[in-house]
Amino acid sequence: MYKRKIVAFSFLSIVLVVLAVITIVWSSFVTAKQIQQINMANSLLSEHLKLSSTSYRLFKQLTDEILFGDQANQAKVRNKRALVSESLGKIKVLERQQRETAGEEYTQGTIEDTDDLEKIIDSIIYSLEGISKLPLSEIENEMKFILEEKIDVEFRDSINSAVVRQTNVVKAFNARIDAMNVTIFWVSIGLGFLAVVLMGVGVWVLVNSVTRPLSAISDAADAIGKGDFSYRVPRGFDREFDQIAVLFNVMTEKLQIQHLSEDQARLELEYKVSQRTTELMAVNAELAKSDSVRRSFLADISHELRTPLTIIRGEAQVALRHSDRDVRDYQDALTCIHEQAISLSHLVDDLLFVARTDSGTMRIDKRNVEITALADEVIRDMRSLADKNDVSLEASYPVPVFAVIDPDRIKQLFIILVENALSYAGEGSSVKVSVMKQQDKAVVRVTDDGVGIDPRDIPFVFERFYRGGRSSSRSKGVGLGLAVAKSIIDAHEGKINLESDLGKGTSIEIELPCEESV
Repeated sequence: MYKRKIVAFSFLSIVLVVLAVITIVWSSFVTAKQIQQINMANSLLSEHLKLSSTSYRLFKQLTDEILFGDQANQAKVRNKRALVSESLGKIKVLERQQRETAGEEYTQGTIEDTDDLEKIIDSIIYSLEGISKLPLSEIENEMKFILEEKIDVEFRDSINSAVVRQTNVVKAFNARIDAMNVTIFWVSIGLGFLAVVLMGVGVWVLVNSVTRPLSAISDAADAIGKGDFSYRVPRGFDREFDQIAVLFNVMTEKLQIQHLSEDQARLELEYKVSQRTTELMAVNAELAKSDSVRRSFLADISHELRTPLTIIRGEAQVALRHSDRDVRDYQDALTCIHEQAISLSHLVDDLLFVARTDSGTMRIDKRNVEITALADEVIRDMRSLADKNDVSLEASYPVPVFAVIDPDRIKQLFIILVENALSYAGEGSSVKVSVMKQQDKAVVRVTDDGVGIDPRDIPFVFERFYRGGRSSSRSKGVGLGLAVAKSIIDAHEGKINLESDLGKGTSIEIELPCEESV
């Protein structure tokens, strides 16, 4: 569109230049023609004046010839007659040319009057030349008639009329030249004014067509430079500038998308950094807690190891120091040493289990086993501990339940759970063990009505080396039992849940994948 405006403006400029050239050429041509006509008219006027002067001289010489006879200069007479004929010939030629160029309107009667004038001159010359043949008495009257009537009246009126007429032609040509000059002047003024107006309008249209889109693009660039990526260049300009606006808006949209992506990436990075910082803080807190637990564990394990070792060393020293002791005393000492050795062995086994769990080297030998038989075996083994603690140990598994498990690890798990329940159940209380099948899971539940667990301790009971506030003198562990149980359940891809009410008792439920008996 803008290209069309430039082409139109260029075409308009060319048209104006062509008009100006045509005007100049036309005015030059008209002026040259008018000058030619005025020169011709002036030449014709000069010839009329010359004809008048030459004719009067010729008439005078002819008159002198009549009056003075042979004394007159015949050479001059012939010369004057030749000049008169020459002037008449030029006048006729010029009058025909003048009529052809100026038209009959300006030269009406000129050629005809010249013919009449030529006849008058010829008549006067003929009359003057014929006077000498008249009688002397008639010569004076004829001379008087020729001079007064033909020369002073007829010839003078005719030549004066021709001169006046040609003078009027010259004036008319001059007036026409003046009118033509005025016309050319005003045409030039009009064309100049029209050119100025059209050029001004064209320049204004072109400048406005450029400045408006450039101003809009400048405003858009300024807005984008200030971070306003939602700003768009308006449309409605020429096609070329609309295309630039479209490209500019596409670029702005891409910048906006990129900016939003950067903001999104920055927010995501901040979120990830914040999340990672929170995780690191949590890990750091966990490490600090683990370090505190480790320190407590080291203190507890030192105490747990020291106590049986002290007993073993004391019993051995006593047995070795008194040689007069009987066999029963030695048996009691050895029995005590054996019990403490077993306690140490259990402690070391738990520590090794924890170490293998941490290193990922714990081996699980799964097979299809009747889990109710394992529970029954553990119940029989724990009867003596239940009787010792004055706790009723009950079992409930009405139908055999099979599960895909490692029997040794699951038996260890049952022992931990039952022993834990017996240790924390009060005298005269009861511990119940039940085994049942729910869908494709074997569910084992160990419930006691003992002291229960403080709600603040429940989230930590499966952590290693943790010993809650319910620990009592009957609790001989170091806080590894439930942590080991949790590791065994995780190795079997099962679940373990604990529910407890302080002062009312605790219930631990585990789920293991089961399989029908074959």
